Amino acid sequence: AMDTLSFATLPTDILLLVLRHLRVADVLALRQTCKALDGLTRSRSVWHDALHTHILAPGLPLPGLRSRPLSALSAAELEQLTLRALALRHNWTSASPRTTRSAELDPPGLPAGARARNLAVHYLPGRESRYVLTITFYDEPAAPRKYVVHCWDIGEDTGQPRVVATLRCMNLTGATVNADPEHPGILAITRRGPSDAVTTCIFSIDFCARDAQTAFVLLQEFPSLRFPLALEGSVFAASAPDNVVRVFDIEAGCVRAVLRVPREHDDPTLRNEEQRCLGAVLLPRHILTFCRQWIHLYALPPVPEPSPAVSDAAQHAPAAVCDPLASHKWQWRIDSLVVAPRLRPPAEEGRRDTFPPIDVLVRFDTWFPWPVNILHHYVLSPNPACALLPPSSSPSSSAFPASSPPVPPGPSTDPGAGAAPYLHAGGGPAMAHSIPSPIRLFTPSDMVLGRRGTALWLDAQAYGGGPAQAGDHGQRIAGRVLALRTETGSPPPETSGEGAQGEGEGADRVSPGWYGEGGAQTMVFHMQEEDDGWNKLALDEDEGRIAVGTVYGTVHLFEYAPEVCVRGA
Repeated sequence: AMDTLSFATLPTDILLLVLRHLRVADVLALRQTCKALDGLTRSRSVWHDALHTHILAPGLPLPGLRSRPLSALSAAELEQLTLRALALRHNWTSASPRTTRSAELDPPGLPAGARARNLAVHYLPGRESRYVLTITFYDEPAAPRKYVVHCWDIGEDTGQPRVVATLRCMNLTGATVNADPEHPGILAITRRGPSDAVTTCIFSIDFCARDAQTAFVLLQEFPSLRFPLALEGSVFAASAPDNVVRVFDIEAGCVRAVLRVPREHDDPTLRNEEQRCLGAVLLPRHILTFCRQWIHLYALPPVPEPSPAVSDAAQHAPAAVCDPLASHKWQWRIDSLVVAPRLRPPAEEGRRDTFPPIDVLVRFDTWFPWPVNILHHYVLSPNPACALLPPSSSPSSSAFPASSPPVPPGPSTDPGAGAAPYLHAGGGPAMAHSIPSPIRLFTPSDMVLGRRGTALWLDAQAYGGGPAQAGDHGQRIAGRVLALRTETGSPPPETSGEGAQGEGEGADRVSPGWYGEGGAQTMVFHMQEEDDGWNKLALDEDEGRIAVGTVYGTVHLFEYAPEVCVRGA
């Protein structure tokens, strides 16, 4: 008689196919059934497939990878990475995420009696996710305000965080961290000098320097503008009180493009507050500027390739003067805003030549009392007909006129408008979520966006308050993982109008947020009942970390990735 065929005695290739379709918890449950399946579920192919199916394909972060190539990891290391990534996701998206590690950063070297306050905190991208940048200002009696920048090593192998670089300066107007982890220029410091002359300095960091005071290395210094907006690779954007944004090449130290905004009554002396730029997104051939009531899209001129055949005069050619290719006007003015292009998961490798969707998180500023107490998440979707060109592509000169005519705001009827990668016809910002987030006068608030879709904000929600009610005291650090895709059968996204309706009847309605809303919940990371001292936030989605600056200068670090131990066979 034929022997009874059991699951464990199936051919190995069939078992591997079955395991590929199981949840990780089911794979671990099978491990407990017999020695044969115990051995099979410890094989590298099982965890290679599980990691790609459950973590990489949906675009989840891999805490603890530390820039190691996956091909060099053993089966146990792949299993540990997979389990830790799933544990982080479960903890990160729970109603009250549990802290697994915490630390405090107290800026050293401040004079006794100085009043310190945190100005900014940043996780440096890349570099094994082990460095944090803090910027602190402090006041002394009868002395001008001073600023100090510290770079901290927070790697688990260092024990307590330690300072690896220190930079002191005065008259700081802004500091921007390079979004490109491969570029040597890590930090842009903008300062105002005598006669209001503004300069920007580009610094690298020697993380192994013996003396922290000399670890910041000056790479470039050039005349600049007062308000820095963005730095990615060698491209730096900044604006001035005239609301004009200028795009710099930090390696050449010169202006490549001047981005004009529509003038009120064509009068250059009138500085329209609704055109004041709050943020920018740099793309290989375009830039999006986000103003108090406008979004503008510009095409950037091709950067000349450095070569002996190109003269210095050509390298420092006059800046191109650019008008918007397309524009969008919000219904209300914006109080505060953060933007972040989405990272594409490896499952979408075939779509790398398309532009990414852009998350926009705004807090509006109106006469109505409720819009300022609501966070609105919009998605700026790319034009599917427009391909993403690399920055080295040099189109013909006709593709980028030095001074193109202004494009009127709103939907365009020009057939050529479809070439715009964003703000094309029907492609304005689409409402995705509206989130109650009460704030209180004179109490600090802040918000940040991660490129994997996490929104994190600081507001005045208290323990006893309702979902949209600010307490008398206390603060909350809350977040949400923002969805991008609509549910099947959902109505089409609502797009903001041109503001013709104004702040009158019917203009105060806020969408409840149906766009991918299913299953989304607000995570409350921390609350404090009495103190109002938190003022700045930073986010590291890849490692599951947040940083919280305070009005006292101290920075709190919190981690949420649980430790996972893989038991041996």
